[in-house]
Amino acid sequence: MSIKSIKLDNEISDPEFVEISANARKHERTHLLGLLRIFVGQLKKESATPEEIFSSVERWICNHELVTNEDKN
Repeated sequence: MSIKSIKLDNEISDPEFVEISANARKHERTHLLGLLRIFVGQLKKESATPEEIFSSVERWICNHELVTNEDKN
C-alpha cells in the first residue's frame, strides 16, 4: 500500500505542506526558547534569587500562553 500525494494547488503538495509547517513550528519554538534564555539571563544580571527567577519565568510562560490562546480564538 502506498500513500498517494494530493495536490493542494498547482504548486504545493501535502507532503511539502507538512514539511513547511513542521519547519515553521520548529523555528517558532527555537525563537521562543531564545527569548526565554534572554529573559532568564537578564534576571541573573539583576541578581534575582532563584525563587524570583522561578516566579518570573512562571509569569512569562502564563503571559505567552495567554497570547497564544487569544490568537486561536
